[in-house]
Parts: sequence; C-alpha cells; structure tokens
Amino acid sequence: MFCCFGGLKSSLVLLLSTGLNIEPQWQNYSHDSFLTGCHQITCIHLTQQGTVEPEPLHSRQLYLQYLDMTDCYALEDQGLKVIVKNCPQLLHLYLRRCINITDMGVKHMASYCLMLREVSVSDCVQITDFGMYELAKLGPNLRYLSVAKCDQISDAGIKQIARHCYKLRYLNVRGCEAVSDDSMEMVARSCPRLRALDIGKCDVTDNGMKLISEHCPNLKKLSVKSCDMITDRGVQYIAYYCRGLQQLNIQDCQVTIEGYRTVKKYCRRCIIEHTNPGFF
Repeated sequence: MFCCFGGLKSSLVLLLSTGLNIEPQWQNYSHDSFLTGCHQITCIHLTQQGTVEPEPLHSRQLYLQYLDMTDCYALEDQGLKVIVKNCPQLLHLYLRRCINITDMGVKHMASYCLMLREVSVSDCVQITDFGMYELAKLGPNLRYLSVAKCDQISDAGIKQIARHCYKLRYLNVRGCEAVSDDSMEMVARSCPRLRALDIGKCDVTDNGMKLISEHCPNLKKLSVKSCDMITDRGVQYIAYYCRGLQQLNIQDCQVTIEGYRTVKKYCRRCIIEHTNPGFF
C-alpha cells in the first residue's frame, strides 16, 4: 500500500506497510494532501528539505516504527512534536542535520515515543546536555545513539545517558570536544554491552581507553580519529582486552608502528584505518 504524507512542501514521502524505503522525487505533489486510511504504516523516509506544518496529522495515531528525516533543514521543534505525538510506536528516529531542532524537540521525542531504540541527532548543533537529560529518560530501551558534532554536549550529558541507558550497543560522540575520560568511565562501567564507539576528536586519553577495554570486552568497532592524546598504550589496552575488534580508526593519532603491530597481533580480523604510510 502506498500513501502520501501531507503537510510537506516541495517533497514527497512514500509510506509503505512493508517497511521498505522508496524515494521517488515527485516535484509537483499537492501540498493539500493528507495521510488518510493508512494507519498500518511502519516506515517513512523523507526527501531532502521536507517540513511538517504544526497541525495534527490525523485523528488516529500511526503505527509508524521507522522515520528518517535526515537533512530536513526546515523541521523545527513544533513540527517534530506533531510527528512524535501521533507516532508513539516509533523505534527508529533519525534527525541528522536537522539544524533547527533544540533540546525542546528532544524532550518531545522522549515524552511521546517511550519505546525509541535508535536515535540520531548528529549535527543538530543546538542540542545541549539538557537534551541528553531528557533522552536519558528512555532508559534501557535506547540501544543506539549518535550525537556526533553536537559540540554543546559534554561529559555531563553523556554520563546521564550512560547511567540510565545501560543497554547501549552503539554510541557516537565524534566531534564533541567537551567529552573526556570522565564520561568514558561512566560509559565503560554502565554499558558493558557496547559494540561500537566513536570518540573521534574528543578529549579522551589512554586512561579512557583502558577503562573501555576492561569493561567492554565485546567491542567490535572503535574510532579514535584525531584524538591526539591517545598513544600506543591506549591502543594496546584495546588490543589486549577486545580481541574480537573488527574495525579500528586511528587516523591522525599519536600511534606508532608498535601500537599498530599490537592490534594486528591480538585482533587478527581487525581492519585498521590510519594515515601513517610507514604502517604498510
């Protein structure tokens, strides 16, 4: 079943009860269309620059579980509230580069969509630690979180997430330069199920790596790109304790051939991304 989501300007959303994502670029779609008779919809993918008017979608709630609004620059907190209020079954919500979303929008997400498992607000630069306090209310339901390049988020917000969302499997704080060993200790001790971690360009040191390696032995993917305080020692901790590691990014780090060889020795299946020509 194919239906169209009204209230979008110059873009079309295709909704499918099968959960597939199809994105036809129909430019002349009527702005007056509404979502009717499609309450079993499970998936929406918005085309670029979609926007939602702040008025109810329909008198009945949707069974929507997946919503990707990446690059919907015009979306604001009130429009997001309309969506999440009418879609309480959401499990996956991606708002990458929705630059007008603030902590209030995050509060709406956590208030209306209590079962959210995956959330990305990467590059939503107005979101702060207060947004993290709200998101932490999702508790152990939250398994995937990306706040990459949200540079107003610090240790305080990440510690709150780690404390309450202890079943996290994926955490991306790349570019959050106020994130340090302080929050990594809480992440390590509270989230032992962690499988993927991106702390690129964060203020993390070898000590943070030691904590992560000792408490998250099942880590599969790790990026410490541009972490200039991580050295061979930090990488060696990871190699010793996380032997199932499959991907490691050490680009632009103070890691020498010694650290590289240690990873190769203990993590035999690991693909290492680096910028040192001497490692070949």
